[in-house]
Formats: sequence, structure tokens, C-alpha cells
Amino acid sequence: MNKRITNLHIAKLKGLENLTISFQDKNVTAIFGENGCGKSTILHALACFYRGISVGSETNYFTRFFKKVGAAAWAGSSMTATFEVGDRLKDIKYEKAADRWKPRIDKRYARDTYYIGIDSCVPDIEKETVTRTSFNMLPGSPVANRDLIIQEASRIMGRQYVDFSKPEFASKSYKKVGLQVGTQYTSLSMGAGEQRLFTILDRLYSTPANSLILIDELDLTLHTIALNRLVDTMVRIANERNLQIVFTSHREELTRRSDINIRHIWKPANQNESMCLDQTSPMCLYRLNGQIEKRYEVYVEDDMAEAIVKAVLRDEQILNYVSVYRFGDASNAFSLAAGLHIQGTLSDNQLILTDGDVYRTEEERIKIIKKRYAGNEAGKDGVRQTALQRVKQFNLPEGEHPEHYLWTILKTKQGTLAEFANRLDLLQGDKHNYIYEIYLLQGEDRSIFLKELVEKIKEDAAWSQYVKEVQTWAHSKRLELGLQ
Repeated sequence: MNKRITNLHIAKLKGLENLTISFQDKNVTAIFGENGCGKSTILHALACFYRGISVGSETNYFTRFFKKVGAAAWAGSSMTATFEVGDRLKDIKYEKAADRWKPRIDKRYARDTYYIGIDSCVPDIEKETVTRTSFNMLPGSPVANRDLIIQEASRIMGRQYVDFSKPEFASKSYKKVGLQVGTQYTSLSMGAGEQRLFTILDRLYSTPANSLILIDELDLTLHTIALNRLVDTMVRIANERNLQIVFTSHREELTRRSDINIRHIWKPANQNESMCLDQTSPMCLYRLNGQIEKRYEVYVEDDMAEAIVKAVLRDEQILNYVSVYRFGDASNAFSLAAGLHIQGTLSDNQLILTDGDVYRTEEERIKIIKKRYAGNEAGKDGVRQTALQRVKQFNLPEGEHPEHYLWTILKTKQGTLAEFANRLDLLQGDKHNYIYEIYLLQGEDRSIFLKELVEKIKEDAAWSQYVKEVQTWAHSKRLELGLQ
């Protein structure tokens, strides 16, 4: 039975405190964040949660990654992992209360786990001694899924491979490839990116179903085009074989992907605790870790909400005084507000705005902020309450979804966009598709389309009520600036 990890709460581990991260929704999760934020620490913890089943699978003691150095023995480390076991969820606590990590290896769930670390980026030639000059390699064992690996490597690297083998010398395995042009060479002549790509592909195609694969710094040796092609392959194989893959990266281009979980680790200034923002944008993270660009700031979920907010700001003539950032998933609004408050930068000059289709009631808002900003320390409830006061929402009718609601308004108008809206029947599944389908029919650049869409929606009598929170805030800033 698959023991899939769904969530992890780290009470304390190395530099991480009170961090909750989810691995739900998709089979592949990418973890982003600044250097030193704890990305690798999360991977190291995940690598120690299971005991292996198959030959070659890893059974890692915590001491592999958490070494005792002087007085740093990791006593007090504690984390709780939530596993999906059949149709049940099971919480297991991992800790080092005194001298030993618990639970013991034989008490941990059985699941094949494979960790690919940064050491796989080091070219084989740099691992050899300077005195060895000759390598009389012998053919190794046949490579499983050889043809599939050759096919994928050719697509990812944009060159035609025709052979892949793993010869051996002095009890060590190397890699050897052949190109269609007739060239053959081993990993002693490969660059770091090519060598690591074959390491990852070999692992992807040989890993048993339901396994966990962990890759540190996936982007370290690949250019962007090859990196995205590799992620395409990872997503496909993970979905086909129910693999769970978690990797870390600094390459922000990957945050635009919708087929993987995007998790940003953020450590607000002036606090020890860390937060995880889901599906957020590089622009938002840049602001949180950088400098304030303009006097006022508005944070929204996505580009459609951004277009609506900018229309209001434009009407109030203060657009040039306001920076608009996208934070992604609605739950991030509450982590964002709490983090900004803790680091002393949350004020009335900021508006954090959700779409209004989730977390509408006070009870729901309190529940989500407790989940995203956990802990029962003194003063924690006060921080949460202050943060909640800065999180507002569009006034969406009860039970509505933003895209569907705007579609129903657009259908009553005149013009090309209204004609496109009336072509659409009631859509099944993802309600985001209402606006997306109209966008495809129009064929314009996305930003131009959204601006035209909003201008059309503004004609409706419901507009003022829908954007009331933004309008009220923007008007107060206009008065504050002394604009006529």
C-alpha cells in the first residue's frame, strides 16, 4: 500500500521553525526560496521518513544528514508528517528528544526512497585522483529501459543519442554514450549537466511505482530549455507510475508551470519562524525579500484580479503610486499578512485582497490563518487578529466563482467579448475556463484582453459593489495624497 506524504509540519529542525508545507494536489513538488532558507533541510528530512523495500532503495538514518558537530547534536528537533495510507490520514511524529531519533527505522513506513544530491553534479573526471591516467573499462550490466532513456535524453538535450551504457572500472560504475554522428565518450568526458541528466533519467525509469524521489538543486547544471523539458518528463512519469517527486530550485522560470506544486519558503525578517507560500509569484517574493518600490501596495491572487485592481486605481488616479503583486493561492494571503506584520512592515498602506470565493466567513478566516501560521505561543493570536484585519476580499455573491461571475455579467453586454461569452455553454469542471475560453477566442495578448474585459465589466451596475473594498481603500489613499 502506498504511504504517500501529504503534509509536513516542522516544529524545529536546523534553521526551520513552525513551518508547514503541503505536497498535495500534484505528484511533483518544487521548493523555492533564498539561499539558507531551509530547502535542502526539507529534502533531508523527507529522505529519512521511510525504510526501503526494493534493492537499491535507500533506508536513511537521520544521522546521514544531521551530523553531530561539537555541541550541535540536534536535540529538540521535532516534526510531524501526515501520510495518506489507503483512504486514511495518519500523523507520525519524528523527533530527537534526547540522544536518539524516533521512531526507529524498523517502526517507519516501508516505501522506496531515492535521494539525488548536489554531489551528482560533480563531473566524474573531478572525482578521480590526479595520478590515475588510464581506465580500462569493462562492460557493465545491461541498462534497464535503455531505449527510453536515450529517447528522452535526445529530446531534452537537442542532440541524437544512439547508445547508453554503464561500464565499470575498479569497482566503480561510469556512464558511456554514443551519438548518431559516431562519437562515443564516457562520463569522464561529459559536462556536469549531461552527466547529471543521465543520472536523473536512469533513476526515473528504474524506480518502482509509488516511490519517492528527492532531487536537490534540479536546475544547477541545466540551461532553461533543457530544464523545462526534463520537468515535462518528470511530470509524465510521475503521473504514469504514481511517483512522488520533490525537488529544490532557484530557477524562477519554473514557477510559471501549472503542472507542478510551487512552494516558496519565506523567512520574514525579525523572526525565527518560516512560512511556505503556495503557487505564488517571483514578483511577490522579490518584494518580501527586497525593498518597497512605491508608497502603497496591493497584493492579489492572479492576473485577472490585478487587472481589476489596476482599473480601480486608474479611476482614482493613483495607479502610479501603487505596486501590485500577485501572491497566488488564496491561503497565502493569510501567511503573507502575518509575516509582514511580524517583520514590522504591515500597515494601512497595504491591501491584501482575495477573490472572495473561499475563506469568506470569519470562522473560515481564523481557521486558515491558524493553519498557515501555526503555534500557540503567547501573543500569537494577537498577531493573527492584526493580520486578518488587512486581508479583504472582492464582494462576490455567495457560492459564486470569479470567472463564472464575470462571464454572467459579460453575457449581458454589447461588443465582441460579449459575443464570445454568449458562444460558451455552461462549462463542466474548472470554472477558470469561462474567461480562458473567451481569451482564446479573442486571440489578443493576455494583458490587453484582461484590460478590455474589465472595461466591459465596469459598465455593469454590480461593479461598484464587487470592488467596494478596493475602491474604499484607493479613495482614502487619493485623499491622503491630496489629489483632486
